[in-house]
This record gives sequence, structure tokens and C-alpha cells, in this order.
Amino acid sequence: MSKKEKREKDQEKNIPQQETACEEETEKQPEAETKAGDQEAAAEEAQSSPLEELQKELGRQKDLLLRTAAEYENFRKRTEKEKRAIYADATAEAVKAILPIADSLEYAVKAEDGATAEYQKGLELIQSQFNAALEKLGVSPVGEAGEEFNPELHNAVAHVEDESIAENTIVEVFQKGYMLKEKVIRHAMVKVAN
Repeated sequence: MSKKEKREKDQEKNIPQQETACEEETEKQPEAETKAGDQEAAAEEAQSSPLEELQKELGRQKDLLLRTAAEYENFRKRTEKEKRAIYADATAEAVKAILPIADSLEYAVKAEDGATAEYQKGLELIQSQFNAALEKLGVSPVGEAGEEFNPELHNAVAHVEDESIAENTIVEVFQKGYMLKEKVIRHAMVKVAN
């Protein structure tokens, strides 16, 4: 065999080896690409996972903030309502303490026995000033003769049968009642017909 023939045989032998090596390299390339793709996907998951966690935490914090704000608003409204109620209750108690003075002034004005005109006029002036002060506080008198009896405002202490007067009508007021806006401070003591 000549050198030339030998070379050709070696080349033939080398060709399949080269092809095999090329095939192995091409097979290795997709595997490497797959591994690189898996690593990128894992990296994306690792990156998106903290992002998702942060978004969830943000949602929890936002919910907590909204709940706290709503709770604070309810607390503020409740406190404001309690303050108004405390003021109304304190005013009612103070007025209740001075109502006997109003009653005494009323009785003094009605009792004209032996009083001079000037004395009577002075008592009426004091009574009107006292009533004006009560009115400023939002206190109004309750219970007049001729009104219809209302058990929420009046306390019936006497009863009279009289066919000329409509049923459940107040005939006489023994003691005036007073209200502070919508709240009854003292019920009026009255005599009711029929």
C-alpha cells in the first residue's frame, strides 16, 4: 500500500469520528441551552417570588391601614357623640337643681295677696329673666291646661269626670314640666279629665 492509499483510509476512518464528535457537540449544545433556560427560569422565579411577596405584604399593610383609619373614624364619631351627651346630661342635671327656684318664682307671682304693684312687677321681671336664661340653655316648659295628655311628658296625679271637656285633656297643672331639647328633665304634674 502506498502512502496515498493509507492516507485515504485514515481519512475515511477520521470522517466518521469527526461526524460523531460533531453529533456529540450538537447533542451537548441543546442540553447546555436547556440547562441555561432552566437556570433563567429559576432566576425569574426567584426574582418574581420576592416581588409577589412584597405585593402581598403591601396588600396586607394597605388593608391594615384602611381598617385602622375606619376604626379611628368610628372612635372619633363615638367620642364626639359621648361629649355631646355628657354636655346635655350635665346641663339637664344643673337645670334640674334650679327648677325649684322657677317653681317658687311662679308661685310668688301668682300669690298677689298684699303685694304692692312694684313688688309684683319686680317678681314678674325676675321670672321672665329666669325663663329667658332657661330658654337660652334650650330648656322649654311642658304642660299647659287645655293640652292633650301625653304620658311621655305628663304625670297624671289627679282625675276628674267632666262631660264638657274632651277626653285626655289636661284640666289643671300642679307643677310645670321641663324639657331640654328632646330630653324630659321633669314631667309635668297634671289633673286629667275623663
